[in-house]
Amino acid sequence: MNYKKALFLINRKMAEIHYPHQPKTLYESINYILSMDGKKIRAILTLMACHLFQENIKPAINTALAWEIFHNFTLIHDDIMDNATLRRGNPTVHAKWNKTVALLSGDSMLILAYKYIAKSPKQYRDILLKLFSFTATKVCEGQMYDVLFENRSNILKKEYLNLIHLKTATLLSACLYSGAIIGNANKQDAKILKIFGVNLGIAFQIQDDVLDTYGNSSFGEKISNDIISNKKTYLLISALNSSNKIERDELLFWLNEKEQKEKKVTSIINLYNKMKIKEKAYKTIKNYYNKALDCLNTINIKEEKKNILIDFTNQLKNRKF
Repeated sequence: MNYKKALFLINRKMAEIHYPHQPKTLYESINYILSMDGKKIRAILTLMACHLFQENIKPAINTALAWEIFHNFTLIHDDIMDNATLRRGNPTVHAKWNKTVALLSGDSMLILAYKYIAKSPKQYRDILLKLFSFTATKVCEGQMYDVLFENRSNILKKEYLNLIHLKTATLLSACLYSGAIIGNANKQDAKILKIFGVNLGIAFQIQDDVLDTYGNSSFGEKISNDIISNKKTYLLISALNSSNKIERDELLFWLNEKEQKEKKVTSIINLYNKMKIKEKAYKTIKNYYNKALDCLNTINIKEEKKNILIDFTNQLKNRKF
């Protein structure tokens, strides 16, 4: 079950989701975001984890769909909180309709995700429902920290790592863990995949932070939007924590600047470059990706199956957007 096959399967299954006809706006907006192009990483990791331990991945499909629907629910609400107007090159749900529609669509998607988790194999249903509820709670906690950090300039790296552990890594970890459970993995291997997911998720999010500033978007989102919106990223937190007084004063000046957006982006990137923040971030990213891959090496399965997940991890590691 390589990435392309898994993506094709998930896209096909997502397209088969049946929605009621009314109220039209509610279900149009849900179908709108779920039918957008995307990597479907959470769903794919669920299927890949299952396939590590058994050939038949069909029992994991509903669980994979649940995670993907849940992830998109969080994106709708994130876009509202961030006042984002683009998602994967298309207008966000609240920009295309309005915030009320977006909120109701997101809420409905969370319920829909629970319905798909409830379709999981009967013998695993209780543990997966508990896992899903636990994960959903942790993601909300992470999002709350994200909001609370908006007005702080003294955030420690360990606080930020905890935030992305909750908001991003916990979900990737749960996807892998659920796939392993459905694939009849033993407790030790399932636990290893959970740890693999945590390290993968932290690396993935820090990489997202870097790519927003330095990458090339293929989906049309505005690069450096994190800088314009004063988003507390690994880059900004690293810069604030390692700056001298002159550098810190300049950073704080630009954080308070609302009019000169282009100059703000250029000036902050110049500061990052001067302080070698990108290089420090990539060192951290590499460290977490290596930790993730080290976990995989301890799982006792056929190398050919393990290599599929290793290859996918390397694809994520080498992405440019």
